[in-house]
Amino acid sequence: MKIFYFTATGNSLAVAKRIGGEGSELISIAQVLKLQGHPSYEGDAIGVIFPTYGCSVPRIVEKFLQKTTFRADYLFAVQTYGANRGTACRDLQRLMEGKPKRFDYIGGVLMLDNCQPQFDIAKQREGLPKKDVEGQMVRLKKDISERRRFIPKNNLTDKLLRWVSKTFFSYFEKPDFAERNFGVNEEECILCGTCAKVCPAANVIIGAHVTFADHCANCQACVHACPKHAIHTRGERNTERWRNPEVKLVEIIRANNQNQEKHS
Repeated sequence: MKIFYFTATGNSLAVAKRIGGEGSELISIAQVLKLQGHPSYEGDAIGVIFPTYGCSVPRIVEKFLQKTTFRADYLFAVQTYGANRGTACRDLQRLMEGKPKRFDYIGGVLMLDNCQPQFDIAKQREGLPKKDVEGQMVRLKKDISERRRFIPKNNLTDKLLRWVSKTFFSYFEKPDFAERNFGVNEEECILCGTCAKVCPAANVIIGAHVTFADHCANCQACVHACPKHAIHTRGERNTERWRNPEVKLVEIIRANNQNQEKHS
């Protein structure tokens, strides 16, 4: 089984590791995007796992799906989300129009929402046990192992939330978003470069100071990975940060670091 994943704080990678198990190949979407041309992947079962942004599919994942071709007996996707799934299922299938294969199954895992400043991470931690992530994972793994075919339908609430989020998230797609909304406390910053290493868009520049370029993915990996909590978002509720406990920082760096040698 091949599983492609995009992760910023480890949630989607944790799910990928649980679903894949031993013998599966986990492949970083951020690293695939560095490849030249339009790669094609084959396998008995292929999965795509990603976090939900703006009640839909992250732009990085959109680019990945537009770039690649899958040939598999069973193609599945899993979205991790903190509040509402939005229209990601519909949007995923639309991205696969004209491709040899569309998704057979799309599942979701309700997890901690770490989007700053929309959510209070401290309160999210407190409420996490009620979401029963473990129970969700058991059901999800069963569906995939049994090759269940199921695509959820969107209701009016999903579509309305997507419309609101799309309007709101257009703000995040402006070139100077990171520069205007991310701040660095220079007294706390030690210029370790972790923020640049976890950035899947190569948008963080380490010099005499930490600065931001104009192609932020708004994944907030830099905010949550900073060992000194020196990076802040405008309007954040508190300085609480999150990284999935099942994922090590080095794994996120390995997945997202755009300064690594490109694949041949």
